[in-house]
Amino acid sequence: MIGTRIEKWFKLLPKNRNTKMKDTSPAPSSGQWRRFLHVCRANPGKTTFGALALFIMLALSFGDALLAGPMRNWAERTMNSKLNGYTVRIARVHPHLWRLAFDLDSLVLVQNTHPDPPVADFGALKFSMVLEELLRFKVAGDLIIERPALHINLTQIEEEARTYVSLKDRGWQSAVESIYPIKLNRVTVQDGALLYLSSGTAGKPLQLTRIFMVISNVRNIAAVKGAYPSPVTLEGVLFDTGKVQFKGAADFLREPYAAAKGDIHLAHVPLDRLDPLAKDLQLITTGGFLSVNGSLEYTPEAQVAHLTNVLIENLRVDYVTSNATKALEMKHAREAVKLAKRVRNAPKLLLQVDTLKLTNSRIGFVNEAIKPSYRLFMSGMTLEINNLSNHADQGRSEFHARGAFMGSGATVVSGSARSTAGQADFDVRLKLDNAKLPDLNSFLMAHAGIDVAGGLFSVYTEITVKEGKIDGYIKPLIRNLKIYDKQKDKGKSFGKRVEMHLLQFLAYVFKNRSTQEVATVVRISGSTSDPKAGEWQAILKLIGNGFFHAVLPGFLDDSKVKASSKPSH
Repeated sequence: MIGTRIEKWFKLLPKNRNTKMKDTSPAPSSGQWRRFLHVCRANPGKTTFGALALFIMLALSFGDALLAGPMRNWAERTMNSKLNGYTVRIARVHPHLWRLAFDLDSLVLVQNTHPDPPVADFGALKFSMVLEELLRFKVAGDLIIERPALHINLTQIEEEARTYVSLKDRGWQSAVESIYPIKLNRVTVQDGALLYLSSGTAGKPLQLTRIFMVISNVRNIAAVKGAYPSPVTLEGVLFDTGKVQFKGAADFLREPYAAAKGDIHLAHVPLDRLDPLAKDLQLITTGGFLSVNGSLEYTPEAQVAHLTNVLIENLRVDYVTSNATKALEMKHAREAVKLAKRVRNAPKLLLQVDTLKLTNSRIGFVNEAIKPSYRLFMSGMTLEINNLSNHADQGRSEFHARGAFMGSGATVVSGSARSTAGQADFDVRLKLDNAKLPDLNSFLMAHAGIDVAGGLFSVYTEITVKEGKIDGYIKPLIRNLKIYDKQKDKGKSFGKRVEMHLLQFLAYVFKNRSTQEVATVVRISGSTSDPKAGEWQAILKLIGNGFFHAVLPGFLDDSKVKASSKPSH
């Protein structure tokens, strides 16, 4: 009985095992192979073509692997033979023979004299044939540049300037053409970066990142002047938050060099990143954002920058002067004058700004060349300038500004100017009401040897400069002047306190009884010609002298006033 049951069980076991295997991994049917072989015999031509294609694919893949090393050595050697003063290193080359393409991975470009840091590194340069053009029996190539990073270093820039070798003669284009002689039809830049490296920018680098650029129709035949056959688009992020866009076109075959034209747009670019560079000009910046809309054109015949709108918001900047910077300031002034003369009415250069606006800003002047040092500033400032140009035929520029002098004096300034005139040509009107005099104590101590306990200061002026002559007036008003204060002056000597009482008495004698004001008017007139100094220096001297004689009236410390200025009339 038991043996019979065991025998039945063994008979069932293979059947259960086969059923389980069939559910999970069915065995291939020999009929499928027979059908495949039957199809191959029935279609010998297709079978041969398919086998040949498979063989070619395998052969090309094998060839890619064999050529990778030799191609890397060849590409590196060939490119370096064309470069002047620079060396390129290539980590890997990936040929793609089946689609007539190859990739250069991790390409690094270094300056021979200053190899660290590298001038540029590229994630990959991908060259390929345009198959659509091949079908038309034309030969053209595409280039995709992935993750390029260009590093600008001051030391390397100075080396460029010392060598007197132009960038055109460095061999960049020849180096690329030496390894890919096919004319490029399209160039694409993906996720690029441009970085300025210096010790002062370590915390907040000057960089343009996330650059995406497409240049199409690069190989277009030479076009007539004024035509730009190759579309160009670019976008990126400037200083981490600012947006940059350019949309235009170019003519890469223009002689002696390429030409381009297009619209440019900058949005919310933070200006505090420029502080390391601004410090070289005695400017201290702590805020501000820049937005620009306009167009650019760069050709061998002329360069044009036409900005329709320039907006600067929330700017915080101080100009700092000191005895240590006097020589540098004079150098900068001479360079500015030379630059102004060079661009004034330049026949091949047009700079035009339709509207420039400054909003919610604070502009200051810090004088550390005198004791005590002082700071004058305008807060809550708005400014609008219309029709700025480097060409006289564009007409006069007009400006209008408002703000609070020293945070309290309501100020309005307006006028016009012809910045391109041979001689200075401008007119200005200023109205300043009720600035708090104690806020000017450092200024008064530096230039008049006195401080005040109370009072309000106002000034009104109109000045015209034209045809080498200056004419105008400065009228200051001082209300509720209080010079002596027991608490303020308790630490001063007895003689100084007596002097303060005397000045308070003189201010009382000279004030207008009905308005409680101390007022005077100083005329400013004369020639702006000065053979020993420039015209603008003469103008500033005349205005400055008039200001000192108007604002620091005769009842102040006369020795200080005389030391600060000379008569302006």
